[in-house]
Amino acid sequence: MEKYELEKKIWTEADFKNMGWHDCRIYKIRLTDDLELDIDYILNWNKPDIEGLPFTFWVAPATLIFKKISNIQFEIDTAFDEAIDIEDIELNKSDNKFQWTIITKQGDIELEAEEFAQWIRQEPFFQFGQTISFIERCGFSLEQTIDQANPNRFRLDIVEQQKKDFEHYENVKKRQFKRKEKADLEEQRENGTIDLKDYLTKKKEIKEMLDYYDYWLKNTRFENW
Repeated sequence: MEKYELEKKIWTEADFKNMGWHDCRIYKIRLTDDLELDIDYILNWNKPDIEGLPFTFWVAPATLIFKKISNIQFEIDTAFDEAIDIEDIELNKSDNKFQWTIITKQGDIELEAEEFAQWIRQEPFFQFGQTISFIERCGFSLEQTIDQANPNRFRLDIVEQQKKDFEHYENVKKRQFKRKEKADLEEQRENGTIDLKDYLTKKKEIKEMLDYYDYWLKNTRFENW
């Protein structure tokens, strides 16, 4: 797996048009003169190599800060000890004021702030989902840093699980190829371009391989991929 090269590690309001927070998760909120958010920032949605498989992602723990805020309103329908998922962040400039709306799946946060900064605290993680586990990201943090220490990143059990996940993912791709092969075979049969004997032989071979992959992927995160 090639390393994801960060364009930059500190982003500001000057970068707003090039940023997006859809499906980014908020883990921690602190309200002082600023609004500080601990989030998983999705840097890239990776299109799958094989049609029909889900996207994968490059994700990094980040601290998002709106500075010197005023007129803040929370309309969040969730407990503050639960994660919040961002849909989008909108900016409206009116009467020399910067009005921000953090739209989440659980409600909105509205505020005024002249500037913001986002710190990418750690190197990005390649993820099969849109979030990083509590252990992998080394807990929650609101540090304003670009080199947050994370001793868990190279923990043996985590590295071994990542290795298993990649092995499972290879089987997912092979299974998807077999599913495509099965669909093509059925199309050949419908079009009458394959005789019954060859059709039944190939159908049996494909089923055996699909059963094999289903067996090895059962009770993994990839079972229903």
